[in-house]
Amino acid sequence: MVQFPGFSPDDFEIFLIPDFHERMFHIRSRLRPKLAQLGDDVAPALQFSDHPLYPHTASHARRRINPPDDTWVAFSRSPRGYKRFAHFEIGIDRHQVFVRFVVKPEGTDDKPHLLAYLRQAGAGAFQLRDPEPIYWYRDDHGQSFEAIAHLDDRSVAAIADTVAKKSRGFVVGMVLARDNPVVASAQLVPKSINMITHLAPLYVHTVASGPVAATHG
Repeated sequence: MVQFPGFSPDDFEIFLIPDFHERMFHIRSRLRPKLAQLGDDVAPALQFSDHPLYPHTASHARRRINPPDDTWVAFSRSPRGYKRFAHFEIGIDRHQVFVRFVVKPEGTDDKPHLLAYLRQAGAGAFQLRDPEPIYWYRDDHGQSFEAIAHLDDRSVAAIADTVAKKSRGFVVGMVLARDNPVVASAQLVPKSINMITHLAPLYVHTVASGPVAATHG
């Protein structure tokens, strides 16, 4: 049974609250429970790998001054965490809901395999298909982006060189505008599953091992 009720217009307005403590209160009391429900609904359907994917709602525990501009639920092969591993995120910010494949700078378990795949496959690594446009993000926060349809072998080689830097990660994904009726209903669950499935080739070619790596966080 689907738990997720959809995001309301007021949920997006949370990111306009200037006060740190007030915004964090609403993120934790209103958005985090919805994202946890969304994660529980989506995770069982993510069966394109030989291991389960576990949902983790972002806690923003290290935030002390600047409130986050977005928040998310992540799906990784570790039951203890997600930042060290290639993972998916479903999240919300002021303008939209996003669905992404992510390897963070600290994703040391999977980053070398991602780099090897990008360098071997070139533009072929981005032969992904979804009804929504798919973007590669130049930064790790989903701000500056380029449609993957515009990427060629040379640009993918440049992306790999950038991702190889210790401080850089890798983000590819899609967005649904806040006024898209899907985000306001339980239909976001099957929509998110479909979007993640279309991003899954990047995950499958990046992850070198299955549940063995899930024993550490």
